[in-house]
Amino acid sequence: MIDIHCHILPEVDDGSRSLNESIEMAIIAQEQGIKKIVNTSHYHPDFRYKKGEELLKELRDFNNVLKENKIDIEVLIGNEIYYTKDLIKQIDELDFYTLNNSRYILIELPPTNFPKDLCSIVYELKEKNYIPVIAHVERYIEVQENPELIYEAINAGAIIQVNSHSILGKSGKELQKTCDTLLNRNMVHVVGSDAHRSKRRAPIFSDAYKYVCEKYSKEMADNLFIKNNNAIINNEDLNISMPYKEIQKKKGFFKKLFKL
Repeated sequence: MIDIHCHILPEVDDGSRSLNESIEMAIIAQEQGIKKIVNTSHYHPDFRYKKGEELLKELRDFNNVLKENKIDIEVLIGNEIYYTKDLIKQIDELDFYTLNNSRYILIELPPTNFPKDLCSIVYELKEKNYIPVIAHVERYIEVQENPELIYEAINAGAIIQVNSHSILGKSGKELQKTCDTLLNRNMVHVVGSDAHRSKRRAPIFSDAYKYVCEKYSKEMADNLFIKNNNAIINNEDLNISMPYKEIQKKKGFFKKLFKL
């Protein structure tokens, strides 16, 4: 399996706090059946996180540590880019990394200021020759209340990512419910761990994979945890099923009469 959203590098953002913790995270990932991890360090205008060449050096050094410790995991370069109104205008000047230097760009939306023009953002990024992967969509209140936002974003060309912890209900029942709604309607394309620690928010994958296998299908699980993730890091097209539009149920005469 391939984890395309993880904060495993030590002391580069709000993820792993030490080299030992990063090694622990890698061991957990290996036990979970993960073979490759895209380190998606936060790229945020308000925080001085490591980026550019400095981040790339940290990645190379950590891959060497993994080899020395005989941990069969390869860590790839990437960033989780925080969306601001100036992002599109400045994007050609910024020193961020796409997911393994592909066309795919992982975008985090502002949690307290969810953009009303999400489809326009997707179109503008595509015009810049990027394919936006919208991170952990289940966490946004606007999506929980109105999943149609994601249906529209997919039709505009977005790729949708949810967290493995959310699928399992480890981040709350509301997030799990939203994941199930999106999964039922073919509105999830890739799963990531979004791991930040070795104890809490660890890179857990296998239970989420089994959950999708049992509740939906093995084919869907393979697409979300393996095939589509592999396509992203190889800069290939994804295997995407058509999303379902929500069917509004008509109220019966007596329900309308009594407004039930």
